[in-house]
Formats: sequence, C-alpha cells, structure tokens
Amino acid sequence: MKLIFLTLLILSASEKESLKNLLLNTKLSTSDLHWTVYPGDDPQWDEVSVLDDEHNPVRTFEICTPNSATYHWLQTHWIPRRAGTTLYVEIRFTMMECSALNQRNCKETFTLYSLSAEQPGPAPRPPAPPSPVEPFVKVAAVAADFLLRRGNDGTRRSNLRLLRLDGLTGAGLYLAIQSQGTCMALLSIKVFYRKCPPLRAAFASFPETVPHSLVQQAQGVCVENAVTPPGEQTALPSMLCGEDGQWVGQPSSSCACRPGYEASGRSLAAEVRFRRHTRGNWVINV
Repeated sequence: MKLIFLTLLILSASEKESLKNLLLNTKLSTSDLHWTVYPGDDPQWDEVSVLDDEHNPVRTFEICTPNSATYHWLQTHWIPRRAGTTLYVEIRFTMMECSALNQRNCKETFTLYSLSAEQPGPAPRPPAPPSPVEPFVKVAAVAADFLLRRGNDGTRRSNLRLLRLDGLTGAGLYLAIQSQGTCMALLSIKVFYRKCPPLRAAFASFPETVPHSLVQQAQGVCVENAVTPPGEQTALPSMLCGEDGQWVGQPSSSCACRPGYEASGRSLAAEVRFRRHTRGNWVINV
C-alpha cells in the first residue's frame, strides 16, 4: 500500500549555509537519484517527484509497509568525505501514526547506518536481521516528534533530525536507512561538514578552517602593512575554530601597523585599511 499523500510540500529551508560544506543535498537534485533498494525482489521504497513550497521539483522517497515484518533498506550513492572528519546528516521526514493504521507490525521509527568506503563501487548488500549488520555501523534509531493521522484537521508537520558521524577516515561513505513496518516519507537528506570562514581580526588574517576536534587551532598572518613590532615575540597569530564552525574567543596576535600606517577603522572583524601618516610611531591594536 502506497500513500502518495505522505509526500508533502517540503518546508522551505532558510538555514544559513555559509558555515557548511555540502556533500549531499537531495533537494538540489533535478533527476532521479537511483539509490539502491533492498530486497531487490520486493522493492518497497518508491522514489517520487513532488513540488516544494516554491514549486520546484524535488526527489523524495516513501514507503508504507505497516503489515510487514520485513526489513527494507534504502542506500545512498557513494558520498565523498573531502576535508571533513566529522560529518552531519540532516534528515527531514514525515511518519504515519500506527494507531491510525491498525497493523500489528507497524512501527514509528527507522534506523540510519553508515558504511565507510575508499571509492565508489558496489557496496556490500545490507544483511537481513537477525544477521549482524557489519560492516555497516549503526548511527541512530530515529523517532518522529510529529505523527500524521488519517482524517485529522489537515495539519501535517514534518520532522527534522540532525545526526553526527565522528572519527571518519575513509575517502567517502554510504548511508543506509532501514525500515521495518513504517509508513513514512523521506523528504530530504543533507550531508555536510562545518568550517570556520576566513576572518580578519587584530590586524591578522586567518584562513578558512575545518575543525577536526572540539577546537582546532588556526594559524594566521599579519595583514598587509602590518608586522610584529621590534622586541615582540615573532609567533604567528593564532585563533581557535570550534567544532560548530564558529571562531572561539579572541585571536592571539602581536601584529601592528607598520611605521607610517594606522588603522582606518575600529572594527576587528572587517578588512583593515591603513592610511599613511607622517609620524613613524607604531599603531598597536588594543
């Protein structure tokens, strides 16, 4: 039994993307995703094209097997990891309430798995429980906060989950969703890693930085027409990039304007401009 009405108009995503490096975003796909479905002789995951709230076509997946105890898998294509060692998986979905379906095998959760792989290619076939799921690694069992009912007032709310994958070492990975007895629609999946954007502060310039731990130290350089004054320690400027892609605290910097220059503004986060003046004193940023 397929429930096309489960695939709703997808809510607009107004999240700020400036600190994310997207590796996968199904909402941007303009053609079939052709993800792998198991078991192949009884495919239940359907790929469906719908319109989002801006009337753009998007690809979604849906399944409705509340009367079946069979495990059904949906597996993505190979996703390159690039510079990220910690990835985030954002899943938007809807789920039918089991009491509305009156089926004993109905469930209101699904499970996300991951599989590291060095390159694209045929991934191992997901096993059928109770067999071990290795080499797949369980990420999380995902439950819905908002459940859909038949014959309600028409209010249909989607669920949004953000899951984290730590300690990744392979060049890429596959994601797999395991469903048993669910009646749900997978509206979108994003995979990304966070990074701190380029920054100018305290007469120093810091590059775009990807955190590989709780905080990652980034080394910078003095901006143009700024140097370390004579007698000061010559250590490079440094600053901490947090795992959430935000710069942490204040930079450690002894950079100052060269003799004959001064800061044109007081904003430490903006690009620093200098004006030549006739006095040769150092202008220290305080």
